[in-house]
Amino acid sequence: MKTAKEIKVNNRVRTVIECSLCGATTHTNAGINTKTSKAALERSCGACMPRKPPVYEGWWKEFGLDKNPGVYGPMPRLRTGRRYRMEEARRMGWMAWTWHDEYEEERKGVPIK
Repeated sequence: MKTAKEIKVNNRVRTVIECSLCGATTHTNAGINTKTSKAALERSCGACMPRKPPVYEGWWKEFGLDKNPGVYGPMPRLRTGRRYRMEEARRMGWMAWTWHDEYEEERKGVPIK
């Protein structure tokens, strides 16, 4: 059960709604006879309702972990440019012999596998 009281705040009308079971108060920025206030009066009280646990707890709970281990890590952004791909190929040893860059002279002495 709820009770409602219409008050004026800063030259505006506000409806203060109080739950008679738990004493929780809420308000709507509308008059008492408006659609908004009537809908708020018909809804069940959020403070009285028992809270349900979230439906999805997380896949890591099934493995007995407390938090998400972040297996995949952060997603690298904008790693598709020509410069990044050349740097990655240089790091990983995938250098293609057709590329022309500042390391071209260094590659001439390395035998092809």
